[in-house]
Amino acid sequence: MPASVLHLIQRFYVGGAERQFIERLRVHPEGFTPVVGCLEISGGNLEEFRGLGIGEPSVFPLFGSLLRPNTFRQIGRIAELVRERGCVLVHGTDFVTNFLAVYAARLAGVPSVVSRVDMGHLRPGFGPWHRRLEKLVSQQADAVCANAEAVRRLCIEEEGCRPEKVSVVKNGIDLRRFDKLAAAPLQAPIPDGDPLVVVVADLWPVKGHRLLLEAVRLMREEVPRARFLLVGDGPERPLLEARIAARGLEETVFLLGTRYDVPALLARAHAFCLPSRGEGLSNALMEAMAAGLPAVATGVGGNAELVEDGATGFIVPPSDAHALAARLADLLTDRERARRMGAAARRKASCELSLLAMSEGYRNLYCRVLDRHGGLVTEVGPGIAAGGAAQ
Repeated sequence: MPASVLHLIQRFYVGGAERQFIERLRVHPEGFTPVVGCLEISGGNLEEFRGLGIGEPSVFPLFGSLLRPNTFRQIGRIAELVRERGCVLVHGTDFVTNFLAVYAARLAGVPSVVSRVDMGHLRPGFGPWHRRLEKLVSQQADAVCANAEAVRRLCIEEEGCRPEKVSVVKNGIDLRRFDKLAAAPLQAPIPDGDPLVVVVADLWPVKGHRLLLEAVRLMREEVPRARFLLVGDGPERPLLEARIAARGLEETVFLLGTRYDVPALLARAHAFCLPSRGEGLSNALMEAMAAGLPAVATGVGGNAELVEDGATGFIVPPSDAHALAARLADLLTDRERARRMGAAARRKASCELSLLAMSEGYRNLYCRVLDRHGGLVTEVGPGIAAGGAAQ
């Protein structure tokens, strides 16, 4: 019989971590059966989650601050679910569910895996106490799963996690599914213009939209017909709207808000830009690669693990508007070079970012954790020996 793994997520929102949560369940590691818990049944990915046929998630609502009595009641309820469903492992997805996973797993007597998907210190709304708690949770988890080598280094070098406890499982992308979505009609019109640059990122300071606007201003004369489509929403929107108006960029930069047709947008673009001050392994950048787009991205987090500078796009310093402007102009004025870079990006996505590789990565991680924890299962699928060790 397959061994059950409890996966925890806050909500089924449309975002990078939530997207990868769905993909993790879609290609769940062979020999393991998923069980899902959440804090709230809501979000734009809920319908897709239900389409996986896993069943309705168990709900563990939290109210207010994380360190409240209700949180510890929910930890107790999660531990009960682990015992009832015979789960051999609890896997958290984000800051809150990592906390819940570690202590519910400990209460239930099974190991825990926490996910680390970004550079943390620049995350929206994060303060010193968040970072201290995140460090503590990562140190107390049985395993830490980072989505990029840069994130792994942060956990080891800045947070003191033991190297053998931190593994990298890179995000994956389903290219066939992406291509189908890319070929679909747009759900809403976009501004005409040649060429088009797409930016997919929530409107938070960490995502670097202010830097982008400065770069657009600098390159306006060189590429006057360029149009920039910014997908996403967030608290920076009023400030960005004001800066767009102050710089006279209303016919150049367009805030599209939340869109559910991003692959179709990317299919119509000529380049992609990610001007962030902090990243893990960007799902938006992965989708740009799948679309065959060259990218200009800042050299933070795992961006340089995805963009091969000079081959599939360009890496620029995270605070250099002039460098960002120059590299965007390079792509938009040398269309043949941009086409070659985009084709190379697509090949890289196909070779290195498959869902099969991601699934195998999680399977190997789960087996190692169970083996270190004393072999809680006797068989978790072909190729797995008693005790959970990979052959």
